[in-house]
Amino acid sequence: MDRDRQSGFTLVELVVMIVLASILSAFAMVKLLDRRVIDARGFADQMTAALQFAQKAAVAQRRTMYVSVDTAARRVRVCLDGACTQPLTAPEGGNLDYTASSNVTLTSSTAQFSIDALGRPSFAATQSMTAAGGDATYTITIEADTGYVHRS
Repeated sequence: MDRDRQSGFTLVELVVMIVLASILSAFAMVKLLDRRVIDARGFADQMTAALQFAQKAAVAQRRTMYVSVDTAARRVRVCLDGACTQPLTAPEGGNLDYTASSNVTLTSSTAQFSIDALGRPSFAATQSMTAAGGDATYTITIEADTGYVHRS
C-alpha cells in the first residue's frame, strides 16, 4: 500500500530557517546602518571623480588646474588659480568643492598641488589621500609620472 507522500517543510524546519534568517539580517543591518562607512566611500568616490575631471580639464583647456586639500576641514577643492578663488565648474553644475561629513577622516600627503596642461601633477613622487570612516579606509592614489588617479 503506497501512501501519497507530500513533500515540503515541517513546522520545525520553517521555524529554524526563520530564526537563522533573522540572525543573518540583524548582522547585515548593523553594516548597512553604519553611516561612517557609507560617507567615507561616497567622499572617496567624489574625490576620485573630481581629480580625474581636473586632469581631463587641464588637458582639454591647456591650462594648469590647482587642487587644495584641507584635512582639518575635510575639504578638497579644484580651482583655476593657485589661491583657489576661482573654483572649477563641475560637469553637472556647481563647483568642484567637496567637504566630507564629520563621520569622515581625511588625510593627505600634500596640501596643495597643480596639474599641468599635459595632465601631470606638480609633485615628483606618487601621492595619496585617504578617506576613512568606521572600519573602512579608501585610498586615492595620484601617480607622479602620468597623473593617473585611482581608488583602492
